[in-house]
Amino acid sequence: MIDLKHITFAGRSLLLPAILFLSVLLHIDGWASAGSSSGEGDQVDCLYDNPSFEMGPGLEGNAVSGWSDSGNVGLGDGLVSHGRRALWLYGPFNGKTDSSRLTCLMEAYGGWSYALKVDVGHLSTDALEGAARAFFTIRWRNSTGGVIAEEAVVLLNSLDATDVMVTVQADIGPAPVGTRSAEIEFSFRQTSAQESGRVWIDAFRLDRTIPGVNQWSDFGSRRIDFAGHTWRVKNTYQGPGPNQFSDSTDNARVQSDGSLFLGIDQAGPWRCAELAIEDHLGYGTYRFVTRGRLDQLDPNVVFGLFIWEYVSCYENSVMWWNPPNEFDIEFSRWGDPDAVEGQFVAQPYDWPGNIFRFDIPDGPGAEVITSEFRWEPEGMYCRAWIGTPEEPETLLATWFYDGPHHPRPGRARVHLNLWLISGNPPQNGQPASVVLDDFIFIPRAVPPSCLGDLDDDGQVDSSDIGLLIAQWGGCHRKVECTADLDDDGIVDASDLGLMIGAWGSCSG
Repeated sequence: MIDLKHITFAGRSLLLPAILFLSVLLHIDGWASAGSSSGEGDQVDCLYDNPSFEMGPGLEGNAVSGWSDSGNVGLGDGLVSHGRRALWLYGPFNGKTDSSRLTCLMEAYGGWSYALKVDVGHLSTDALEGAARAFFTIRWRNSTGGVIAEEAVVLLNSLDATDVMVTVQADIGPAPVGTRSAEIEFSFRQTSAQESGRVWIDAFRLDRTIPGVNQWSDFGSRRIDFAGHTWRVKNTYQGPGPNQFSDSTDNARVQSDGSLFLGIDQAGPWRCAELAIEDHLGYGTYRFVTRGRLDQLDPNVVFGLFIWEYVSCYENSVMWWNPPNEFDIEFSRWGDPDAVEGQFVAQPYDWPGNIFRFDIPDGPGAEVITSEFRWEPEGMYCRAWIGTPEEPETLLATWFYDGPHHPRPGRARVHLNLWLISGNPPQNGQPASVVLDDFIFIPRAVPPSCLGDLDDDGQVDSSDIGLLIAQWGGCHRKVECTADLDDDGIVDASDLGLMIGAWGSCSG
């Protein structure tokens, strides 16, 4: 059955129409088990979805790669919050109460719980009408694929503001006893009146909260304070490589001048170094200042500056859509002494268009290199140059990436590592090291005069008031609470006062 405690609303939705609409849908023959078949639950390895809705058709013959669909489903750029494309659905228009839907299966067990986060919207030129609704539904299945129970979240209805994306969040679960998999579904539902409209869906995340994913499974207890942040030090035999990563001060330490030393040495086995920042920073500029001759690194050594998020599983069947949200700046010749040294990379690296390589001039003039990526909703803006941020000298490379593996904000953290390809020793047999003078994070800029412009239309007006009211109360996750203008963890009268104070056109 549908648990009404999970029904949430974007914009200014009304509860009664949703309840009446759901009561009709619950009597649709086969609605609760649509798309099920015996044994489905045994075929799922782990979470299998494409959160960014960037790929398809073609990869698997589906409208959206990695999903199954029925009715009117596709991808487009009409209303997008992240990347280049978003999912759209509209009614099947078959003369009866029915749905267009997108589904996939994931691993799940009794007691497991999740946090849903997704952006939804509709355009004024094709808005939802009447009783039309967009839903997220999860169906808990047993070992034979039968539906034990289900939960639904109302994402959008005809009363919601148009021409904006609104973030909907909800807690899902816990899964009932006997659960062995879950079917997740996005749907556009219409009654026999055949309501029109198109819903746009983007930036989907369904994060497992119980049991939580351990973001520090490869890290020991040692911490380092560098560049105004706290970093944990990896201490395990693990990938990349694999290699033995050491938390010894011989491999990772802050030097007397405040710079960070990362080293590869041999103490029995060859030992490598990796650090991860404790905070997940989200959109903004990630700038790294290195000192030393990166053009002289041994061909078997890799120096990585990247973002990465630990996920619930690493099955090869799901890695094609980059679930760890990895994006890299790397310096290495990858075993070839004649190769160029630098690259920007979206993972998986072997996907067409996901890698850009650049050369570092051979000479002492390249002693200090600044490299960065600016993480924005539309893509990654990458640069590297010789010199410091304050005194740039020679531009080495620029690259803009807006491909299908553009990382989504979440728990992706900055990592710094120095490691050996396939765990092989340096070709010269000597230890290796790099030095970082600084790491600088610049949050994504929001013009102060646009503090209350929640729909990003250049005006602080009544539509922004509506979005603020929709988030009224305590924030489920403070970082995602866009209407919390004073950053105190709650949307209340003080935030409303700030919005009124910024009323009118944005000057920035």
